[in-house]
Amino acid sequence: MRANMRWVLIGWMFVISAVSYLDRVNISIAGQAIAAEHGLSNVQLGNVFSAFVVGYALFQAPGGWVADRLGPRRTLTFGLLWWGVFTALTAAVPSLALLLVVRFSLGAGEAVVYPSSNRLVAEWIPAHEQGRANGIIFAGVGAGAGIAPPLIVYLMQHYGWRSSFYASALIGVAGS
Repeated sequence: MRANMRWVLIGWMFVISAVSYLDRVNISIAGQAIAAEHGLSNVQLGNVFSAFVVGYALFQAPGGWVADRLGPRRTLTFGLLWWGVFTALTAAVPSLALLLVVRFSLGAGEAVVYPSSNRLVAEWIPAHEQGRANGIIFAGVGAGAGIAPPLIVYLMQHYGWRSSFYASALIGVAGS
C-alpha cells in the first residue's frame, strides 16, 4: 500500500508544481493588460514581477522550517489556500501599492512548494528512488509552463485578464 501511495503523492506534487508555475507565468502574460488598466510604467510592472520573487526568496527557508515542523501535507494545504487567495486578489486590487503587497504575499505562499516536496520525498521515497521522484516533481514546472500560455491567453481573450487569475486561484484551491 505504501509503495503505491508514495507514487500517488509524487504525482500530486507534480500537479502542485505545475499549478504553482501556472500562477507565476500568469502575470507575465497578463502584465501588459494590467499595466494598461492601472497606468503602470514598465519599471512599475517590473517591480510587481520582482515583488513575487522577493517574497519567494525570503520565505523558502522559513517554508522548509514549517514543512519540517508541521509536515508537508499541512504546509502544502496552507500554501495552496494562501496562494489561491493572493492569486485571486491580484485581479482585484486597485493600486500599485496593493499589487506589490499581493504579489509579495503570493511569492511567500508559493515558497513552501519545493521545501515541502523535498520533505515529502525524504519521508516517503527510498534513497535509490529519490532522484526519479524529484525529477517527476520538477517536470511539473515544464508542464505548468507549457499549459499556462495557451490557457491564460484563451481566458484573457474570451473573458478578460482578471479571469485568468480567478481560474488560477480556483485550480490552486482545488489542489489543496
